[in-house]
Amino acid sequence: MPFKTSFRFIKRLFRNLYFLMFLNGFLLASMFYFKMESSYEAGLFASIKYNIDNKVDKDDTRDSIVVKAMGVCHELMNNRANVFNTDNTLGVRDEVFHSSAVDLMTTKGACGSYAQVLATIISTYHYPVRIAQMKAGDTWAAHNIVEVNATHGWVVLDPTFNVYFVKPDGQLASFADVKANWSYYAKQVPPGYDMKYRFEDVRYSNWTKVPIIFPAVKNILNLAIGKDNADVISMRTIFLHVFNIYIWISLLIYIPIFLFTIRRLIQTKVFPSPDIPFTFSNFIKYARSQMSRENTGLTR
Repeated sequence: MPFKTSFRFIKRLFRNLYFLMFLNGFLLASMFYFKMESSYEAGLFASIKYNIDNKVDKDDTRDSIVVKAMGVCHELMNNRANVFNTDNTLGVRDEVFHSSAVDLMTTKGACGSYAQVLATIISTYHYPVRIAQMKAGDTWAAHNIVEVNATHGWVVLDPTFNVYFVKPDGQLASFADVKANWSYYAKQVPPGYDMKYRFEDVRYSNWTKVPIIFPAVKNILNLAIGKDNADVISMRTIFLHVFNIYIWISLLIYIPIFLFTIRRLIQTKVFPSPDIPFTFSNFIKYARSQMSRENTGLTR
């Protein structure tokens, strides 16, 4: 019964032209807001990229560029964590539309914020990047790191501690390298590094976060692209530029509602009589009759 009542109420709402006009305006205003926020965020990270580019010379490789990017990221964020360490938020920008710009400003997400910001910075260079959750003991997501497809493949970066690992041959190390020889790479971490982060295991998306739905999506991906490829999909990386996602979602909602509004407007203003249903052929007949009347008026 409550479901039927709610359905009837929604049905009445969507037959009301005033409500439809309001809804169209709301969606247009939302897209405008998301576009402004997206442009603001893009400008912030373009400025950071400009700063990094000034530190890059002709001898730099992709490896050295991502290391310099991590250094700038760490420098920008390291002192902010102590300032924004309360439960106070930035309102809707933080609680609902949480973006990389919020992480950059506040570092409230701790290692998650560092990873989010570094991944966004690296994305401005169009390097393949993914955010990974590390396992410590029996605890998943004990720490967040970033992996970048650099000069010789995927390498691991820890922006929270400004840490990268170098193999004996001088190349940057991957997560698998560090995991396989932690006793060697542990000597490269700085004082104060949390040694419980032993690079035991890693995951790129938490496919158990939403029961039934997420596991089902993961099974579909396993079948569609193969388990190995599905296992390295980083959901957080997909939503790095969250306001762009919101723009597309709003647009996908707006288009059918706009078309439905046009239909209701024609039904109400052109075919108010239930004896003449709104069909494409009837609309063509109406348009022709109107044009004929206008032509008749002109000839007079």
